[in-house]
Amino acid sequence: MAGTSSDFGDNALWRELFNTQLLPGHAPSYELCKLLYTSHPLGAKIARMPVDMAMGEERKIRVGDALDDEPAKEFKRHWGFIGCDDIIAQLGTKARVYGVAVMVFGAVDPKTNKRIPPDQDIPFNRLHELDIYFNVVDPLNTAGSLVFQQDPNDPSFLKAPAAVTVNGTTYKKGRFLILMNEEPEYLDYESSAYGYSGRSSFRRCVYPMRSYLESQIANNQVARKAGVLIAKLKQPTSIANRAMQVFSTEKAEKLRISANENVITIGHDEDVATLNLMNVDSSLSGVRQHILEDIAAGATMPAQILKAETLAQGFGEGTEDAKQIAQYVSRVRRWLKMIYGFCDAVAMRRAWSPDFIAAMREKYPKEYGNKSNETIFREWRNSFTPTWPSESTDESFDVTEKKYRIILETARVLAPLVQSSPRDIGGLVEFVQRNIENTGEEIFSGELNIDTQRIASLPPGSFDLKESEPEGEDLP
Repeated sequence: MAGTSSDFGDNALWRELFNTQLLPGHAPSYELCKLLYTSHPLGAKIARMPVDMAMGEERKIRVGDALDDEPAKEFKRHWGFIGCDDIIAQLGTKARVYGVAVMVFGAVDPKTNKRIPPDQDIPFNRLHELDIYFNVVDPLNTAGSLVFQQDPNDPSFLKAPAAVTVNGTTYKKGRFLILMNEEPEYLDYESSAYGYSGRSSFRRCVYPMRSYLESQIANNQVARKAGVLIAKLKQPTSIANRAMQVFSTEKAEKLRISANENVITIGHDEDVATLNLMNVDSSLSGVRQHILEDIAAGATMPAQILKAETLAQGFGEGTEDAKQIAQYVSRVRRWLKMIYGFCDAVAMRRAWSPDFIAAMREKYPKEYGNKSNETIFREWRNSFTPTWPSESTDESFDVTEKKYRIILETARVLAPLVQSSPRDIGGLVEFVQRNIENTGEEIFSGELNIDTQRIASLPPGSFDLKESEPEGEDLP
């Protein structure tokens, strides 16, 4: 589709896509990537939707060494207060749009009302006292500082730099985090990122994204013609008088303005039909599907996400498609793991402040009375376990069910063998209880709390257990 810049008016996206001699494999500039994300119908879907899908469900937070769930609740409260989810979503989206994005971490000391200089470390043990902030910036703000080392003999070859400059201000290591979409390639300069860094998710699909816009023009043309009526009216003869011509014109006008519940009359040899667009509709539908598949292949994402269609039937009612999407979401979560870890460390220090630890020490004086604040904090931090809900619920439940059956079947077989020893019975019950709690699945609302020491102190012969074979559905 050729044209001049005047053909598109103020539409910058169309000028960029249709005034340029585009071919498959065209490397988008920073400006084009921004336009594709903000203006193209599929731009946000390609860049933002994978991140939204990965973050669609909350992580389950568990602090194993905590005596109750208060530390986990306090962590989640501060996580939301800081706005970590929004920060991660911004960073992941910008990295997918341009190929690389940077998050800078700063703090203001309320005592002095001054910002901690970017070339200094922020004291993490004082995070609960400071006013912290995160800024997510794109490659235009960091241009020139993310070129990456190109010497293959250098220890920092293609690795993140030790410092980054944002609009002339240099941040030291620990005050920023770099997230790239895909790994940098040797001497592969990405104009969208202004450096030898990762590449935009639009990098391989600019050409089919232009084709998608052209398909929208075709859709619009079909929509404009879909309501066209073809009136096969008997034409007046050459000797027809003016009155007959007026009558034919009025009949056509009545046909044009008629609507539901109206009645019109036509002659015996006349007919009214709609414009036949059946072949056009099937062709457009097929072309559109192929374009979406090409875009999905270029963006390395499942086509079902772009098509927004119900998962295909077959292969166990769409389970194969669901598994593919679940694997893709898991890859995105692994990609975001680094920024989650950074935000986790900040949220922990903010949540588990000396005041909160003092409140927990007052609640559990026996367990925490002789421990320092830092010792308690380290115990909680080291036992901090975030887990994602499974994307395939049915499959996850099947796996959990098999785990429980193996545990219970082991106890069923061993119990008759050790029934003469209450101490061994107590150990077996403790084994079952510990393994059920460590499966990591929140199927039960509470925790098992069986007094195994009391069982072990019972006199011998207190149990009369018989070995039994599982029947029916109890079989593992």
